[in-house]
Amino acid sequence: MTRFLTALALAVAALSVPAAPAAPAAAGQTLDVLVVGDSYSAGNGATGTTYGPADCYRNTTHWSERYAAGMRTQGVTVNLANHACSGGRTPDVHTPRAMDTQTGRITPTPAGVTTTDQADAHLRSADPCNTGTFPAEEFWTYRATAVNVATITYDCTRTLRPQADFVTADTDLVVFTMGGNDAGFSTIVQGCFVLGTRSAATCRAAVDTARARIPAIKQGLLADVAALRARGLREDSKIVQLGYPWLQVDNGFTLTDLSGSYPAGDAVRSLINDATAELATVPAAANVGHPGQMSFVGGVTTKFSGHEPDAQLTNPQTWIHQAFSGPDTNIWYHPNDLGQIAYSELLLAGGTYGAGTGTPPTTTPTTPTTPAALRATLRVRPTERRFERSEPVTLRVRVRRSDGTTPRGKVVVRRAQRGKVLEAKRLRESADGRLRLRVRGLGGGRSRLVVTYRDRLAPTVKQRVVVRVSRSA
Repeated sequence: MTRFLTALALAVAALSVPAAPAAPAAAGQTLDVLVVGDSYSAGNGATGTTYGPADCYRNTTHWSERYAAGMRTQGVTVNLANHACSGGRTPDVHTPRAMDTQTGRITPTPAGVTTTDQADAHLRSADPCNTGTFPAEEFWTYRATAVNVATITYDCTRTLRPQADFVTADTDLVVFTMGGNDAGFSTIVQGCFVLGTRSAATCRAAVDTARARIPAIKQGLLADVAALRARGLREDSKIVQLGYPWLQVDNGFTLTDLSGSYPAGDAVRSLINDATAELATVPAAANVGHPGQMSFVGGVTTKFSGHEPDAQLTNPQTWIHQAFSGPDTNIWYHPNDLGQIAYSELLLAGGTYGAGTGTPPTTTPTTPTTPAALRATLRVRPTERRFERSEPVTLRVRVRRSDGTTPRGKVVVRRAQRGKVLEAKRLRESADGRLRLRVRGLGGGRSRLVVTYRDRLAPTVKQRVVVRVSRSA
């Protein structure tokens, strides 16, 4: 039950806010779609085949897959990449997410390793917990807890990379649901609807807490949009957020017990209405300086009306898995196949949302001699969270050109404060825009670096990076 409740992606539902006007597909159009978000975006509740990292529950019959199939019937070539994960919160779009930890593992102690710091460095290098199953999405961090002559005892944590990292120069459309886990809606489900854990007092407290978090959730969503753009999302790409359904059918469901009486059904429905009214204003704020890029698909509550779960009895017409509807608690209070179809129909009503049409950016290029159609995107990540002072700082660099040609320009690393060049290297054609830079002489502590890519055709792009180096040798 605990695993289900912490992973449950419920929350801010949709009022009857109209979806963006349908944008008809162009003949032969290609649409690259990126899915980010929580379990409603991943696929919990769908009955297809699950895929992706453990506990993400992505599904082949999820509403995003159905949307892609619907667009293909209109002659659109759709490339769909789902990087949503069950239990997701707004920070998971722009920061790594720790998933699970293995404790008390043991490995032989190599020669010369006597301290936990040395053991940590060895573990990072050996990476013994890494299964290599999803190398683009997962990485492991390590903490040695004991070191002796024979063995190192350690813990390792499986971590997902930020979802925004999967934006590419080809991304045309980003779709997502997000905010439920930030609001603590799993606590609402447990406290208001699940028999055996619900009560009037716990439900009231959960609803009040969720309502107080709404302003912070809006700011979290704006930070997510900013992260997508920071990772290189094009100005002519589109971002679409979908809402959530009500969690209880409209029948006045009330909790009455020793702690008092509370209109649980009406209170949660009212919370969802109020939350959605606020979150539907996110696009207006996000689109300042980026006109028309983001939209909010409303009408989810209206679409699902009468098809919600019923915590009082059961609703045979539900489009959402009820509690105790099966042994797999990870699907409770998630859309079933009928709900997945309903979501896909809402999304399909907007067509392509104007994405993938080759519409030029709304901003005017600052360099008139640079072809407007050609841009470069730069992504830089340190290979470690903290480097040993005796080791070089290694940066993983990826450069892409918007026209698909192989970048062959120069990558330069400077100190942000003094502008001193620390490393410079030219991309080789065979490297496909990938490069590893090793920077030395940073000293201990935090160092702010500026990484720049330039070539003869694409505008220069920069990224700031913060690296951490141990102060001790």
